[in-house]
Amino acid sequence: MKSVKLFFAALLMTSMFSTIHAQNSNTKAEVIQMFNAVADAFDKGLDEKGFNYYTETATEITPDGNLSVGKKALRASWDGFLKMTDTRPTFTYTNPNVQVLTPDVAVITFDSEADIKIQGQQVGGKTKGIAVVHKINGKWYIEADAIIPIMPMPAPETQVVGKN
Repeated sequence: MKSVKLFFAALLMTSMFSTIHAQNSNTKAEVIQMFNAVADAFDKGLDEKGFNYYTETATEITPDGNLSVGKKALRASWDGFLKMTDTRPTFTYTNPNVQVLTPDVAVITFDSEADIKIQGQQVGGKTKGIAVVHKINGKWYIEADAIIPIMPMPAPETQVVGKN
């Protein structure tokens, strides 16, 4: 009798873990699909369509350290940025990774590379990005995001313990 109970307990746990894994896989796919839709909208110059994926209170930190809070401030920051550039910048996004925190909250990290020219000078480059996303009424929205430039650092000197 004890082994029958253990069998059913193991079966129930396996079923629960399979369900959770399937839900996480679906959530990850949904978040990546939303991420691609946002990137596609901005790449095509459909900025308003891209901003439709942000909540009204979304927060963003840009590579220059600017903090924008609220969709109105995000739009103003983006519009100001576009006015500074020689041509519309282009971005390439790769390696999206989604961490599901709850069924309706996730974090996505990614690599990106930007081609941005201001007064003839290339100011874009490689960055890492992160966004917190929130599922509201069945749709994923960006609550917060940040883009962090990758700064080359000098290689640390090799130190031998005990030698001066």
